[in-house]
Amino acid sequence: MNTLVISLSLDDKLLEKINKLVDKLGYSNRSEAIRDAIRRLVAEYELSDFKKQIVLAAIMVIYDFNEGYIERKIAKIRHEYNDVVVGNLHMHVNGNYCAELLIAKGLGERVLSLIASIRGIKRLISLRHLLVPLEPYY
Repeated sequence: MNTLVISLSLDDKLLEKINKLVDKLGYSNRSEAIRDAIRRLVAEYELSDFKKQIVLAAIMVIYDFNEGYIERKIAKIRHEYNDVVVGNLHMHVNGNYCAELLIAKGLGERVLSLIASIRGIKRLISLRHLLVPLEPYY
């Protein structure tokens, strides 16, 4: 298999965190750590084909309140996906940081589209999600 070199833009804080993880977890270099993270992301979607299943999702978004458009954009997306968004909670983390927790239930394809729409918002600090298939319980 050919290894290709790609370029990646990271802010200083994220690069510093990656460097610490490389040392802490014993990776030989940053590239290996980033390849491992990418493999995990790909495996998450390949191993669990949720598109045609009914799923329950928890979606956590952290952002800087000073980026005022982010809160408005999340609200707009939430309304666009009101067929699957069944709840949300807004929290003040500290200082200028806020967290938004959205709970969604519906066809996996639609829920994954919701997550992708939120992920498309620029300058989010973090987005994490958990998908649970409901087929055995639904």
